[in-house]
Amino acid sequence: MTSALSYAGAPSPPHRAHHPLAGFAPTTLRSNRVFESNDVEYTRDQISIILQPHLLSPKGRWQGTQCYVDHFPIGRVGLGTIHFGNMQVHVPSYAHYLVALCLRGNATIRADRKEYSIGGGSAHIMIPGEEMLGTFSADCEQFFVRISTEAVRAHTGFRHLVFRKELDLSSPAVMPWLQQVALIAANPRMAQMISNHPLLSSDYERLLLNLLLAGQSHCERNDAPGQIAPASVRRAEAYIHAHAADPISLSDIAAAAGVPARTLLDSFKHFRQTSPIRYLKDVRLDNARERLRQRGADTIAQVALDAGFAHLGRFAADYSKRFGELPSDTQRRR
Repeated sequence: MTSALSYAGAPSPPHRAHHPLAGFAPTTLRSNRVFESNDVEYTRDQISIILQPHLLSPKGRWQGTQCYVDHFPIGRVGLGTIHFGNMQVHVPSYAHYLVALCLRGNATIRADRKEYSIGGGSAHIMIPGEEMLGTFSADCEQFFVRISTEAVRAHTGFRHLVFRKELDLSSPAVMPWLQQVALIAANPRMAQMISNHPLLSSDYERLLLNLLLAGQSHCERNDAPGQIAPASVRRAEAYIHAHAADPISLSDIAAAAGVPARTLLDSFKHFRQTSPIRYLKDVRLDNARERLRQRGADTIAQVALDAGFAHLGRFAADYSKRFGELPSDTQRRR
């Protein structure tokens, strides 16, 4: 394990007590192990479902390393741990906000043309769209907090937040956020109660995000400040919501909006930072999630079909990417 940093920033002797999470036991996560494997391809596929697509390249004497992921989703926030040994990781583009720290071991992250160290009292924040190349020590166990872009938009009104990458876990300003995260990760009963109640989940999302915003330097950016989307975009959105379950196409949406398809694509990209078809898929996923949360809901297959998904395997993959859990996980908690 690398030596921790003193609060003043100077190197200190390697002593566990300096770690802000010394003595922390993530009991909630240990009882929610997603998988264990010594196969690098399987490990890559499973982590891609939970977080985002990435590439894994074992380093040194990796053969036989037992990899695992623990993950507990609460609404649009996910807490988890990852261990995959001495590994180089390439993430072409992050899909969510991710705070990563090391419970043990250390890591080096290259992002935004800079190099950052994670270990002891230092963590790192990744933002959507960012590319990352990381090298993790053989004994490294990561602890991560994943916050979806949807949660950020819902609770701040901004489409994009840019955080200062380095997170000092020993900072008094950051400590309240860290303590709240640790409390849930170490208390299975509390975590399950929050996860089972949508209102509590939403409140927890808001609390974690606001504590992070209060404790960490950031800037808020809305890609179209002060601008209102044109009527064609609003007509397209209304049509999508009204016909989400139908087999509609881009041509159908453009016709309802009253503009050529290319114009609509450009408008969605500029004002919504997405495409009409991606917006349609997100609406369908949201509708399916609401159905799965209802007691007495139909089977997952029927819910998917009713929401407009013709391919059940693709539905499960898209659902996991958006919400950080499988449809069956949502259904079990209703």
